[in-house]
Amino acid sequence: MKNSNELKTLLAEFTEKQKAAFLNTDVLGLIAERSRFYDEILRTLWQQYGLEQREDLALLAVGGYGREEMFPLSDLDILVLSEQPLDEPTQQVLNELFNLLWDSKLQLGTSVRTLEECIEIGKAEISVATNMLEGRFLFGNHQLWIRLKEEIYQPDFWEINAFFKAKMDEKNTRYTRYHNTSYNLEPDLKHSPGGLRDLNLLSWIMLRQYGVYSFIDLLNKGLLYSEEYKELTASQAVLFRMRFALHLQLKRYDNRLRFDRQLQLSEFLGYQGEGNQAVEAMMRDYFQATKSISQLSQLILNGFEQTHLLNLQKIGEKQPLDRYFYQQNQMIFIEDRRIFKHQPTTMLDLFFHLTHFPQLNASADTLRQLRLSLQQQEQPLCENQEIREKFVQLFHQPKVVSRAILPMHQLGFLTAYLPQWRGIEGLMQFDLFHIYTVDEHSIRVMLNLENFAENVQHSIFPLGNSLFSQLSDKHNLIYLAALFHDIAKGREGDHAKVGAEDMREFAKLHGFSQEQTDYMAWLVEEHLTMSIIAQRRDIHDPEVVRAFAKKVQSLTALSSLLCLTVTDICATSESLWNDWKASLFIQLYQFTLQQLAENLDYEAVAKEHRQQALELMKFVLSSSERKALNEFWQPCPQSYFLRHKPTQLVWHALSYIRNRKLPMVLISNEYARGGTEIFICCQDQPQLFARIAYLLSQKKISIHDAQIITSENGLVLDSFIVTERNGEDLTGERSLQIQQSLIKMLAIPNNQAKFIKKPVKYASFKRKTRLRFLPQSSKQQTEFELFTLDREGLLAQIGYIFNRLNLNLLNAKITTIGERVEDFFVVSNAEGKALSEQEQLILQETIMRELDNK
Repeated sequence: MKNSNELKTLLAEFTEKQKAAFLNTDVLGLIAERSRFYDEILRTLWQQYGLEQREDLALLAVGGYGREEMFPLSDLDILVLSEQPLDEPTQQVLNELFNLLWDSKLQLGTSVRTLEECIEIGKAEISVATNMLEGRFLFGNHQLWIRLKEEIYQPDFWEINAFFKAKMDEKNTRYTRYHNTSYNLEPDLKHSPGGLRDLNLLSWIMLRQYGVYSFIDLLNKGLLYSEEYKELTASQAVLFRMRFALHLQLKRYDNRLRFDRQLQLSEFLGYQGEGNQAVEAMMRDYFQATKSISQLSQLILNGFEQTHLLNLQKIGEKQPLDRYFYQQNQMIFIEDRRIFKHQPTTMLDLFFHLTHFPQLNASADTLRQLRLSLQQQEQPLCENQEIREKFVQLFHQPKVVSRAILPMHQLGFLTAYLPQWRGIEGLMQFDLFHIYTVDEHSIRVMLNLENFAENVQHSIFPLGNSLFSQLSDKHNLIYLAALFHDIAKGREGDHAKVGAEDMREFAKLHGFSQEQTDYMAWLVEEHLTMSIIAQRRDIHDPEVVRAFAKKVQSLTALSSLLCLTVTDICATSESLWNDWKASLFIQLYQFTLQQLAENLDYEAVAKEHRQQALELMKFVLSSSERKALNEFWQPCPQSYFLRHKPTQLVWHALSYIRNRKLPMVLISNEYARGGTEIFICCQDQPQLFARIAYLLSQKKISIHDAQIITSENGLVLDSFIVTERNGEDLTGERSLQIQQSLIKMLAIPNNQAKFIKKPVKYASFKRKTRLRFLPQSSKQQTEFELFTLDREGLLAQIGYIFNRLNLNLLNAKITTIGERVEDFFVVSNAEGKALSEQEQLILQETIMRELDNK
């Protein structure tokens, strides 16, 4: 077997054999079989290269190979241990052996060291020390291996406190790379929080302290409870199976569950369902496994640290909290380990103490006992009246979310308490929008609300802090609405309406008044409404605001819904919220307040904007400039003054007066918070919107809002809110480049740019294009929503379709949500009227055909 081609063939045949057996074989058996397979290859080669006669050498498996966890693309890590530094002939023989393995496409990791070198390097590098700790003897001088083991278990070789600290520092660094959450869109099976590396970490520390590594050994030594042993091994099996299957599909080493791999992987693993259901089921299993691993491993390590590593010379006095709990050394302990099982109401007492004494934390053993008791509950805890009463009372405690609800979620209490919670536990949606599972997202909404209550510095939305503090008597109800707002996801029907029914059932069971019940259920049912209106409707349309005000009816409902909506968006993905969106919600909030007071007058608002702009300019304009200003403003419709702030009107006016030249293109970061504003003033010309959209697309600019205003004399006053693709504002240099390109394009009005269709960016997502026409509220325009996958040049493509069908674009709201877009358009036909049913049908068929390539 000295021929690399022969060895490559042998490896390929073995992998194909395991692939064929995968679905009907336990993955642990396949992993062990692969480790033995490599053992035999190395044994054969060790003999063929004449190394079995060398009494001064030992061959060791280290790393994953040492612990016999070999996957199809795992590194083959080996250590050649020698008594003395190698002579040149021996080094040459080893190099030939290593080269053969490399040429066979094995991912080889090799070290050749003397015993003294191993100890010296191991003391300096924690990763080397760890590799040797989990080393495994293969063949050669066994006594040499025994001597190495004796050395690495000496007290001065990584004393346990130093080893524990170093490994926990490694973990913290690793967690930071993944934003301290296992709920990443494309997680890494090995390195993400809750991944296989967390299991390795637990085993490494136990190995260093007790000399045992496997979970069964930890169970036998009493370091794991039998329930914890079953949970860890089951979670490990899930990740092992997914990693093994992933490696069977890849040609190069990788552990990332990328989107373009998830569908094929889920099908290979036997998950079934229509569309993305197989992927969602697979990822649900993944997230449940990583949740168990991250929480349980951390609790066990916390317990180990509290019991063995902290300075126990200063044991504080026991201070009773009640008959079941006491505090000691800033931790809460239970008097009787069986108390949670025999008296479940004491679970709520623990969470009450955590909220009442913010300086105390529950001991690791207390939390482990709580987890075990929760897993043994046969009936939902909410069926116990005393527990229900304590659960409701808990929501009146300070910091109830961070001190009680968050640990309840992490430890499994909410799953044991609410039957509906099981439906969203570990439920991940197959998109680039939601970066958390539904249960994790719901908790983060509640945490954001609590931050509003705490008035934390650098708030995501200062208005939310102000409004939420005014709703102090409603905090408990808003928290509960947040807990339920997505609880019906994954079930049939509108999750907001189904969730509202769940909310009503909960409120009835827990003794809330009819008024409180209606309030919470309304918040759940309408939790998406304000977001849709602010981001995907024309809030300068009086009918839109009037209808929204009629829905909210009161200042309390409006303020509550605003707080819930903003925290919902921010808990979906940190990148979604920005100043531009904040300005939209503030504007909608202010318009609705005025409508509730029945003094919303858009004509008056437009006049006020115009007058305030004049006031700002009155000391800087000459008489001739005033005349030029009147000429500029005279053809502008009321909507132009309504939709722009006075400072924007001044910006436009002064720029025109000083140059008196069209086309005019202005770009600034000063007037549109959270984005860069592009204002274009010119005479109307063919395919204007499509050409602008195409040019910006070519420049890698994202459009978030398009405001199309055309005066009666054909003067175009268009505004666009844009950012770079990464969400950042345009720099001064970029703004100048874009400005020059737009002016150059507008100077040739009859230049018909040829649109080049780009491929769909996220083809692995199976989503069909669809249109939804809104109920006709005007005879002059038609509003519709477009739902499709994002792609480069999409707006330009839509613009060209409008032109071909002789449609006028009046307004557009551009919403990109992960891999999909949910855009809102207002159009009219060539006669300036709303589209007929036939025209709507033609528009719908054209867009669907061209975007889905039908």
